[in-house]
Amino acid sequence: MVFAIFSILAALVLPKVKVENAQVDTAARLIGMTLMSAQRDAASRQHNVLVLFDTSAHLVKTVWDGNNNGQVDGGEKTRLFLIPDRVVLGRPKGVSALGTATSSVPLMKSNARGPYLIVQRNGAIDRSVTLYLSTNRAMKGGKDKDSRAVIIARATGRPDWYAWTGTKWRRGL
Repeated sequence: MVFAIFSILAALVLPKVKVENAQVDTAARLIGMTLMSAQRDAASRQHNVLVLFDTSAHLVKTVWDGNNNGQVDGGEKTRLFLIPDRVVLGRPKGVSALGTATSSVPLMKSNARGPYLIVQRNGAIDRSVTLYLSTNRAMKGGKDKDSRAVIIARATGRPDWYAWTGTKWRRGL
């Protein structure tokens, strides 16, 4: 009897759960949290921290760049943060640019695994950037409300994220 009640409730509730939407929100917040953590580490340890976006492995990786050479060397401490599988770096064609950030994938330094940012010892980022996050479904022309933007200010390293409503960008909470 209890199983039947739970099955009925699940059948009513599960279609309303927007998994892709929740995953892209999670990814936007994860990137913001990762940048703040990297900023704290860079300032407290007085060396740069690399924030790498490994798009093929769906993760964000921070590397404590102990010798400040801007490269990942053996023995440098790393920390991994997983991005949900359905989330990709990029802006779908049906989604307008946020402000002047027209590039679907921003111009950043890059290595074999993907783009990266450098959080400097003073807490600043090596460049201002707007990262667009979407789902595979949105990139293929599906529901474009699954898009988010994370604006990273160069001087402060502060991340602010925005959600696409279908017609305009709305600042995230």
